[in-house]
Amino acid sequence: MKQKSNNKIPSQPVEKVLKKVPEKPSGSAGFIEKHSLWITLGLMSFLVLVIFFDYITGAKYYLFKDIGSDSLNGYYPYLINSVRYFKTEGFPAWSFAMGMGQSIYPGGYADPYAFIINLVGLDHLAYGIILSDVAKYFTTCLLFFLYLRVLDVSKTSSVIGALLFSLSGFMLVAGSWYTFSLEVVYMAFMLYAFEKLYKHNNWILFPLAIALIAMYSPFDIYLYGLFLVIYVLFRVFSDTSFRFRDFLILVGKLAGLTLLGLLIGSVFFIPGLQKLIDSPRVTGNASYFQTLMSKPLFSMGAPDHTVTTIMRAFGNDLIGNGSGFTGWYNYLEAPLFYIGLLPLLLFTQVFTFIDRRKKIVYAIFLAVYLVPVIFPFFRYAFWAFTGDYYRGFSLFFSFVLLFFSLQALTELDKAKKVNLIVLLVTFAGLMGFLYYPYEKIDQMIKTDLQSMVMIFLVLYTSVLALFNFVKNRSALKAVLIILVCIELMYFNGKTVRDRVSITSSEWMQKAGYNDYTVDAVAWLHANDKGFYRLNKDYSSGPAMHRSMNDALVQDFYGTPCYSSFNQKYYIRFLEEAGVIEKGVEEKTRWAPGFSTRPVLQIIGSVKYNLSNKENPVFMQMGYDYINKFEDVKLLKNKFFLPLGFTYNKYITLSQFRSLSTMQRDYAILNNFVAEEPVDPAFSGLKKFSISDTIPSLTWDKIAASVSERRSDTLQITSFSNNRIMGKITMKEPGVLFLSIPYDKGWKGKVDNKIKDPFLCNAGFLGFYLDKGDHTVQLDYEVYQMAMSIWLSVAGLLILLALVAVSKRKFLLEKLSTKN
Repeated sequence: MKQKSNNKIPSQPVEKVLKKVPEKPSGSAGFIEKHSLWITLGLMSFLVLVIFFDYITGAKYYLFKDIGSDSLNGYYPYLINSVRYFKTEGFPAWSFAMGMGQSIYPGGYADPYAFIINLVGLDHLAYGIILSDVAKYFTTCLLFFLYLRVLDVSKTSSVIGALLFSLSGFMLVAGSWYTFSLEVVYMAFMLYAFEKLYKHNNWILFPLAIALIAMYSPFDIYLYGLFLVIYVLFRVFSDTSFRFRDFLILVGKLAGLTLLGLLIGSVFFIPGLQKLIDSPRVTGNASYFQTLMSKPLFSMGAPDHTVTTIMRAFGNDLIGNGSGFTGWYNYLEAPLFYIGLLPLLLFTQVFTFIDRRKKIVYAIFLAVYLVPVIFPFFRYAFWAFTGDYYRGFSLFFSFVLLFFSLQALTELDKAKKVNLIVLLVTFAGLMGFLYYPYEKIDQMIKTDLQSMVMIFLVLYTSVLALFNFVKNRSALKAVLIILVCIELMYFNGKTVRDRVSITSSEWMQKAGYNDYTVDAVAWLHANDKGFYRLNKDYSSGPAMHRSMNDALVQDFYGTPCYSSFNQKYYIRFLEEAGVIEKGVEEKTRWAPGFSTRPVLQIIGSVKYNLSNKENPVFMQMGYDYINKFEDVKLLKNKFFLPLGFTYNKYITLSQFRSLSTMQRDYAILNNFVAEEPVDPAFSGLKKFSISDTIPSLTWDKIAASVSERRSDTLQITSFSNNRIMGKITMKEPGVLFLSIPYDKGWKGKVDNKIKDPFLCNAGFLGFYLDKGDHTVQLDYEVYQMAMSIWLSVAGLLILLALVAVSKRKFLLEKLSTKN
């Protein structure tokens, strides 16, 4: 029978017919709806205070002696050197305290939170670190909450999501390597900025987000750019109302705004990119690229990798904390998938609430991040074959789980029912993963934490199941929020408490970086005003790993250096001299300097050695005892050569490479190493002969060579980290060698005429000088700095112009609407 059509004009307003007005929430649900932001920030304050109580109250410092020793051996030395440098030299550029010298720009100054540390000053810098990190936690929480609100997830989901994201395993564990906590902040900002553009056509935040990422880490532009591309495709294809034409417009906007962001960030981005390119790990011979590229495409991870991946989804510490971690790789770079237990139960529910098309898109989005977990080759590819670790990939994977679960929780907020079968199957699967008797690995699992995971999973499953049987769900939502807070307090509190960190009382003792090295260095500063380098046969760092950055903390110039991106030419010299093995990536980071090579110490202007040994070995290597500070002995090099000295003979690099280690030391004391093809300017100098080598090296022969090098030396008249001025008298034409690692930022003048230095001795600076009196000036400017500043200024002007045009257009539209 044919139905009658109802063509009656509705008696109510059309808006009310088409859109049902939702009932006003009451009770706890109404309170959450009305005050969700303040609830989030209030709970975040409470959680941060509980989890980091010992650090906030100053009982401990956020510096770790365990596997996270980079905090003590890397980040703290960089920070203290940056603060000291800014007070004495101004804006960061070249620092002789890092290795034998290298650019420290942009250093910590690309991190806006470093200004908190600068404000507390040198005396309280160690405490300033936790203040900086707490600020990052709150910023992340706020930005992610705002992102979720733009995304239109429910208020309950927004509260829970902001807490889980900002207190994720990645933030807590990897964040103790401070750089990664900033990446979480910027990811939250990038997501918020994109959604504002995508949903509200509000574009102004996006270039700022890109600029911040570019300024901090050029590699993150690739990494987070790749994540954003995948995320954008997911959002577009899961949006049923989105058209291809809209997609092309969006791509155009994103491309233009990204370029604008890079332009704004040029002042840090371009020098940072140059530093990355110049790294021996990128353009040098110590890349992982070939090794990782050769791995089989579909080979799976080892059993310990599989167990680590699973257990790290349940919590940070189920297979150990810090140096007690017994899983794959290490505590900080293994999978860090923990982002709460609730998402593990809820993420599967999202597939019960969406249509077939969306199911496919969601499944692909999940697979993009799941495949690299199962097949490591795709994870290597994700990292552009630069390393075999997880790091930021952990954050991306856990974000996907959280995103799916918050979508599902939002559907429950709309009075939809939980799919009990999916919930029970998911719960059973999680229990199976949690309690499976993994061969030879189950004994690694901490049973107390395992039991707590089981309890929380049971509680969450019970509460979610009740959504199908309780009409007033407001109490259930409040219970979920409370459970999430208790879970975060328990698991993350344990993660932070169990780490081996420095106590404030330990920090104040006459040990570690505050040992008697400080007294010896203070004595030298008072009694020797010239340029010299100082080596030690011990490490002052209090962490489990040896510190190579004592010079940065204790305020002297040394030769060792630990850095992810050591100076390219300094590493090149260490390789050519046989100090470190060529092509070994780890060696480029842990550069030992000249600590065990007394002849190289001579050409490196090492004047003093400190020793805490009973009978220092350098007492037999040309050093004299001159003073003692408790257990620290101060030794002086009787064969010291100043920063600049001269050669009148050369050896080609190929000849130098053919010599034994001992022969190389003696050869470089008598000949400078010339790059090939040899510069025609050197044609008048003497050439090295193999007959110049000796079967055995004696101190008499070293003394004779040193005496010859001392005949013409640079008399320094003015010295700072970025400008060196001096004069020299050349008795005959030759090469002035300076033990400063070669860098394109060094510009020279000889006799007030521009004359840039050349690459000398396989990694240092040199000038060819004619016979006679000369003045020499060296100035350091961060490579391409002037251009970078102008590009940033141009980017900011373009941004302001676009904002002005946009505001004018908005005002005109508003006026026309009124008229």
